[in-house]
Amino acid sequence: MSEAEIVAGILWLALTAYAVLAGADFGGGVWDLLAKGARARDQRRAVAEAMGPVWEANHVWLIFMIVGLFTGFPAAFGILSMALYLPFTIALVGIVLRGAAFAFRAHGREAVGDASAWGVAFGAASVIAPFFMAAGAAAVASGAIHVSGGRLVSGFEAGWATPYGALVGLFALAMCAYLAATYLTVETEGTPLES
Repeated sequence: MSEAEIVAGILWLALTAYAVLAGADFGGGVWDLLAKGARARDQRRAVAEAMGPVWEANHVWLIFMIVGLFTGFPAAFGILSMALYLPFTIALVGIVLRGAAFAFRAHGREAVGDASAWGVAFGAASVIAPFFMAAGAAAVASGAIHVSGGRLVSGFEAGWATPYGALVGLFALAMCAYLAATYLTVETEGTPLES
């Protein structure tokens, strides 16, 4: 096994860890956004309490993957950075907005669980970030990113701004919601998430 294969294997494990752990976090934001009815406040509070201790730590896997790709495969990093600039920038804005909204909602005037602009921002960012990360992954998987002589020759929209990219993004959202539902059933006490 070559050094490149070892590094690729480690990056694949980090990607899997990020997809599972951060996926549950993003899914928690999806459920927070979808909380409706008489028990919406309790549902939002349960999501915040379950996600609070771990939500930011999961981004360590994302940072590890970016640094690993940059140091292990600099040419691929350069191509992907150019080809997927727009979806990854939108995902990054979603991650930053999500973190800010989570913090401001927790320390704002409204109690956690109340419907607020920060709660909507948290939920919307929890939808935006995984959708656009998955759309970028779809561009790579579809083979739509074309390189000639070490230079990117496909456009900025290649692969991710397609029906396939949208379907992969929606599938990622469904996966995140499922992971969060599984995590929340284990982590929450009582029955605030039922119905």
